Amino acid sequence: MKGASLPNKVIVKAPATTANLGPGFDVFGLALEQPSDKVTIIPVSKDIEIKVSGLAADTIPTDPEKNTAGVVAKHILQEFSLKTGLMIKLEKGILPSVGLGSSAASAAAVAFGLNRLFNLKLDHKQLIQLAAKGEIASAGFEHADNVSAAIYGDFIIITSYSPLEVIHLESPPNLGICMAIPEVPTSPKKTEKARSVLPKTVSMEKLVHNVGHAATMAAGFATGDVDTIGKSMSDAIVEPARAFMIPGYQKVKERALKAGACGVAVSGAGPAMMAIVNSNNTNSSRVAKAMEEGFKSAGVSAETFCTKPGKGVSLLEVKE
Repeated sequence: MKGASLPNKVIVKAPATTANLGPGFDVFGLALEQPSDKVTIIPVSKDIEIKVSGLAADTIPTDPEKNTAGVVAKHILQEFSLKTGLMIKLEKGILPSVGLGSSAASAAAVAFGLNRLFNLKLDHKQLIQLAAKGEIASAGFEHADNVSAAIYGDFIIITSYSPLEVIHLESPPNLGICMAIPEVPTSPKKTEKARSVLPKTVSMEKLVHNVGHAATMAAGFATGDVDTIGKSMSDAIVEPARAFMIPGYQKVKERALKAGACGVAVSGAGPAMMAIVNSNNTNSSRVAKAMEEGFKSAGVSAETFCTKPGKGVSLLEVKE
């Protein structure tokens, strides 16, 4: 770094992500083409200051100790002995606390941005390890599924946490994604609460079910078979324990499948639900409408949108 001319500003784009996809709890992640966050990082003389704008900005903490971006930034500054402060501007296009990896996008963007800003020469795995530390602020512990998808893009499999090992697979071009976000109250610590209801032990029968379906999903992505991916989106352990937290959960699944979805699951810790669609033979808008009607049947309004798998975090602008 000595003698090198370093940038004085970077602007980064980070994608929304969905995790678990049914049977892959804490293991599977998928980046979305939209929505996304825009994050600007500027070195300043001292301290870390965070400014938030965009969706639900007033619900996102600006204290660096409580914001995923701030936690990652502080850790990187300490680990690499960077004697500087930072101004971090988060423009949120990803609604927080609904299961779209909003906190992971902030964490991934800062890790990626600081790597570029200070020429740290970190690889994807190192970026994931740093970004995962930010998830403590929102989830209460480090988990890497969302941040891995945000950094790599497309589909990822966490094969090991200690040491961290990640497999990255491209998505089939005909894989469509429908999202439905119910308008229900959520808390900033929603992920932590969603984990608290999970069973402490599981039966062998349920374990075998999830292992089989998770293996099938990995095979589906490896072979580019959207229908196989959709059929594998069945979870016997986590979703049944969380279903009560999502009004209309069963109706949304039933109506989406009837409308032509290949598979349906809770997106991350919810309450958003996602459906996989084979765009070669099914209209994504029809599936999204069916999901909206499923929530409506439970007396809940829902916002829906259609997208597809997307790229990982990327550099929008660098100012020398």
